[in-house]
Amino acid sequence: MPRSKTELKKMFLKLLYEVHYGDARRYDWNARGLVNQWMNEYYSTTLSPGEKQLVWEAIQELSVAGLIAGDVTQPSEDFKVLTSKGKALAESQRDIEAYSIRLDDVVKDGELLSRTQDIFDLDRYEEAVFAAFKLVEEKVRTKAGLGPLDIGTDLMSKAFNPSTGRLTVPSAVTKAEQEAVHALFRGAIGLFKNPSSHRTVNYDDRLVTIKLIALAEVLLGILNDSVPR
Repeated sequence: MPRSKTELKKMFLKLLYEVHYGDARRYDWNARGLVNQWMNEYYSTTLSPGEKQLVWEAIQELSVAGLIAGDVTQPSEDFKVLTSKGKALAESQRDIEAYSIRLDDVVKDGELLSRTQDIFDLDRYEEAVFAAFKLVEEKVRTKAGLGPLDIGTDLMSKAFNPSTGRLTVPSAVTKAEQEAVHALFRGAIGLFKNPSSHRTVNYDDRLVTIKLIALAEVLLGILNDSVPR
């Protein structure tokens, strides 16, 4: 799946910052060179023609937003510099190199991606994490044959309690391992799904969000292997 314009915009802004102030000063700051060559080298990736076009559109939007401008010391408007506003924004971005990693590079479950990819690409990380673990909750409820009023950690106990749960995981051969499965599902739903049901949780780290959605994929795999008790 191609990177979104939002991802590519942040990648370009970060690289332009590093060209002028950081670890990429060996590159020139001609926008065409940045798009066609240096973004690939800096992020160890290969932008598709469509992605390059999106970067070019992103550059125009960054200019309109007052984040980048032409360099008046150079003969062409293609040479770009950060405005003071753009520099401050670039400095505030944490781990922006993570924008070279796409969610679907890590997560392969089609239904999970359909629930999370679009909102993740808009940087709505809390919603993406909530959607991932809501899917886990729904799948557990369906497989355990439980009702719509069975929710959250209580649902996980009704499904996976080693003594009374409706489901068991064959690879968990001891009571302790079965309890570990129970605790894993209860903990994941209790920590990563339930809080967003009641309050705003500020997920602001892209890599952490990818890892949490990948954890939801692991849980779905365990659930898929489970059988009725």
